Amino acid sequence: MADLSASAQAKLLRAVQELAGEWVGGYDLRPVDIRLVVATNQSLRGLVEAGRFREDLYYRLVGVELRIPPLRRRRDDILKLVEYCLARHHRFRRLSLSDGAAEALRSYDWPGNARELQRVIERVVTLAPGNVVRLSDLSPALTREYAEVLYPSVARADSMRAWGSR
Repeated sequence: MADLSASAQAKLLRAVQELAGEWVGGYDLRPVDIRLVVATNQSLRGLVEAGRFREDLYYRLVGVELRIPPLRRRRDDILKLVEYCLARHHRFRRLSLSDGAAEALRSYDWPGNARELQRVIERVVTLAPGNVVRLSDLSPALTREYAEVLYPSVARADSMRAWGSR
């Protein structure tokens, strides 16, 4: 939304105001019955102030504003989302998480947020050899910071107490 060109912003404003729009390749206005949900990772208010987003369109769009913090600031939600994503693939395959994989998923910063998490789970569902997702089943990009520390401990099946004393 925040990256819309000035011309696209004008067209969207017209459609929102008049509840009508031009079809691609057409010249006449046709009525539209839409519900608009706008999502962006940028501050539209800030873009309005910088002159990069139309103020009149902003006021048409801003109704109920929900600010959802990134996953890296909601670590307790990560495993719930992982379980949800795994459950979506139960017909294909039932998987559970090892403690090491769960900790790596919870510790990762998730720059791609929920979309990245969803793709990671799809990869695991497709490629994990067993029914338990192990740390080694996760993408190297996800575990690179923990590989040197966690892999040896997981391979030895260390308890958290043993791991902490090393």
